[in-house]
Amino acid sequence: MWRLYDPKRPRSFLLGPTREVMIPTQDEMREMLGRRDVVQGSFFTIEDRAGEIRGCCVLRGAKMESEFAEMVVALDDDATYDTPLADEVIAFLEKTGFVDKKLNKLVAHCLSNETQYRAYLARHGFVSDGVQRQMVYTRGQYYDLESLSLFSRAQSGDAHGTTVTAS
Repeated sequence: MWRLYDPKRPRSFLLGPTREVMIPTQDEMREMLGRRDVVQGSFFTIEDRAGEIRGCCVLRGAKMESEFAEMVVALDDDATYDTPLADEVIAFLEKTGFVDKKLNKLVAHCLSNETQYRAYLARHGFVSDGVQRQMVYTRGQYYDLESLSLFSRAQSGDAHGTTVTAS
């Protein structure tokens, strides 16, 4: 998973609480893997059919009482967002969020340089909630941060949502 943390390419999942790009040390990665999201079963590695780790995905803060969670899909290569593997990941997260955890909304964030990730989210029904201009400064330039949402049609009846049924 270390290759996901490329300091030359800022990505939204690298943003810390202060909305600054953070590249964790190996000790910090060990600590992250011991956190609540991992323990609660909301942090998953993404493997291809050959068993190669291709990234990770997370449902942060997925609690029934809050009715929403932040979704992160971090893949090792931008081209992977246009593959059946990536489609399988988002279907899994939608089922986990909307069916298993009974959430109403999934929220995702992307930086202005993450065009493949944004297109992937839009292709799967995510709609922009707005853009925070020049929100992140790193490597000598500013990046916009966009928030996108996907509602559970089963709970909200929203035309922008998706219908996910248990199989």
